[in-house]
Amino acid sequence: MLMIDSTNLIVRIKSRDEKAYSDLVDLYGERVYNLALKMLRNPADAEDVLQETLMTVFEKVDSFHEQADFFTWIYRIATNFALMKIRQGKRETITDYDLDYLDSKIDMPTTTHTAYPDQIVLDKELKHELEQALQRIPEIYRTVFILRDLENLSTEETSKVLNITESNAKVRLRRARLFLRDELCRYFERCGDEEPVDEK
Repeated sequence: MLMIDSTNLIVRIKSRDEKAYSDLVDLYGERVYNLALKMLRNPADAEDVLQETLMTVFEKVDSFHEQADFFTWIYRIATNFALMKIRQGKRETITDYDLDYLDSKIDMPTTTHTAYPDQIVLDKELKHELEQALQRIPEIYRTVFILRDLENLSTEETSKVLNITESNAKVRLRRARLFLRDELCRYFERCGDEEPVDEK
């Protein structure tokens, strides 16, 4: 596979090289699409964000400062487009993969009861509860959570994408995780109240 150098690509985009657009797609298209899909959970909307981002990069490349990171600049553009869609009433959901990943990130309450057939129902309810909890997180925290814990960006990359300090990014991420943990604690408390008592 031919490696594409980002520095050379920037020069080619600025010179309006026609092949530069396809190389831009090859280098960043999949990552931008996956980011948008995590934020919006809608393939059509994610595709819109991808196209809008790539066109903006091509049209606004002269405003890119060479000392900055090209990847971070592109992610910032994509994040802003995704946030605009969210603010227009779009809401993201999460996949089974994301839910499994969340399990490793959140200190979830433990239960002592053994597995039983109705556990399948409980698992479905838990996934639904996680979806709802993610939707209830204030946008200012939800975006950091998606970038850091679902998209796996570093704290430094996240702070640059959102144009905030690393300390601010850490604070927002912690609040997002605490919010989810508290929501799940309430969920498990409700389940505990509904669980039948073994009288034997």
